[in-house]
Amino acid sequence: MVNNPLMSDVTFAISDDTNSTSKDHGSQLIYAHKFLLSLGSPVFQAMFYGNMADPRQEIPLSDCHPRSFIEFVRYLYSDEVHLTSGNVFELLYLSKKYIVPHLAESCCRFLTAELRESNVFRILEHARLFSESDLEQRCWRLLETKTSACLQTEGLLWISRDTLSSLLKRDALTLVDGECAVFKAAKRWATASCKVKDSETTGEELRKVLKDAIYLIRFPLMPPRLFGDIVIPTGILTAEEVSQVYLFHKQGSVTAGDTKFSCVPRGPRFQSRNADVQLCRCYRYRENHTFPSSESFSTVSESLKFSTSKEVYFAGVRLYAHKDEGRQFSVQLKISRCHGLKEEASAERGTFTVKGEPRDGGSRVGFDVLVRKPFLVSREAQFIIKITITGNDETRTSPNTGIPMKFVKCEGVEFKFDGQSRQILELLFYSMD
Repeated sequence: MVNNPLMSDVTFAISDDTNSTSKDHGSQLIYAHKFLLSLGSPVFQAMFYGNMADPRQEIPLSDCHPRSFIEFVRYLYSDEVHLTSGNVFELLYLSKKYIVPHLAESCCRFLTAELRESNVFRILEHARLFSESDLEQRCWRLLETKTSACLQTEGLLWISRDTLSSLLKRDALTLVDGECAVFKAAKRWATASCKVKDSETTGEELRKVLKDAIYLIRFPLMPPRLFGDIVIPTGILTAEEVSQVYLFHKQGSVTAGDTKFSCVPRGPRFQSRNADVQLCRCYRYRENHTFPSSESFSTVSESLKFSTSKEVYFAGVRLYAHKDEGRQFSVQLKISRCHGLKEEASAERGTFTVKGEPRDGGSRVGFDVLVRKPFLVSREAQFIIKITITGNDETRTSPNTGIPMKFVKCEGVEFKFDGQSRQILELLFYSMD
C-alpha cells in the first residue's frame, strides 16, 4: 500500500527541488492513507482526526526529498525501513517532526555504526540539532581520541559556530601538533565561513566570523616560535593579546586576569574514575623476570629509541636498579623527539623505591617512573628515552643482564626498540583503541 493510489485519501505534493519555493516546480505526488499514517504518528492523528483537522486532500511538503518521505511512509506502514547514508538524516528529521521515536532510535543506531573520522562532524551537528545525547557523546569520544585526523576532514567546515565553540572548549582533545592544530582548524572554518571571496581573508574578517570562539583557542600553549610563525602573520590577535601570550612564554605562568586565553593543557583524562583508558605495559624481555648482575655502579645512564605502529600516549617507564625491595634511587628521565623540532616531550626527576610486581609467575622487581602529563606518540614517530639512575645512601645500581627484544607486540601495538638499555624493563602507555 506504500504510495499506492488504491483507497488513498490523502496525497503529499513534494518538490523534487527542496530549495525551490515554487508550488508547481517539479512536484511529485505521493499517495497515502490517513488511517495508517495516524496509527504510527500522533502528529498525523491530530492533523487528520483532531479538532483542527486539515481538510485538504493534497498537502504540500518542501522540507524533505520524495524518496525519503516514501521510506518514512514505508516505516509507518510496516515497521521496516531501508536506511542509507543518503536518507538517514532526513529520516531522522521526519521521525522528530512527526514524533516516531522508534524510527529515531533506528537512525541513531545506524549512524553509530557508520561513525568515522570522515563523517563525525556531520553526525555531531545532527545529534546536537535533534537532542540525541547518546549519539552526541559517541561523536565527542571519537573526536577526543582521533582529534588530529578529524580536524583534517572537510566536515569541519560544515559545522555551526556553536558546535565549533563546543569543540574548542574541550580539554580532552588528542593533538599531534598541539594547540597549533586547533588554531589551523579554527582558521580553516572561519575562512570557509567568510563572505569575502576571491581575495585573501584578513585577520579582522576571520575574527569577525569567529566572534568569542577566538578566546577558546589556547594560544599560550603554542611554542613561541610557532606562535610567531603561524599566528602573528594572520593579524587575528590584537597587539595587547600578543603581548599577553609572550608574557606567558617568558614567565611560564600568568596570574588571573593577565590573559583572556586558557592556559590549561589539553589531553585525555587518564586519571578519571570513569575513564575507560587503562594503563598498558610493554615488557621488553623474553623471560618474565629480571636477571641481576654481580656488578654494581654508583650511577647508570642509558638511552633507548622507540617507535610504535599506532598512536599511543606515553605514560612512563618501569626501571630496574636492584634485586632487593625497599632500596631507594634517584632518577632523571627525559623523553625527546628524534626528528623534526627536537623538542623535549617530557622530563621527570625524583626518588623511587624498589618494589616487586608479580607478572604471570615471575617478578619484575623495579619501580615505575610516570610522566606528569602523558603525551601523544604518533604512528612511526621516533622518540628517545634517556635515564640516569643514582643510588641513595651509598646504595649501588645493579645492571640487568636480561636480553631485551627489538620488536614487541603489546595490546595490538607493535613497538620497535633501538638501543642497548638494560634497565628499562617496560614502557608504560595508554592505547586509544
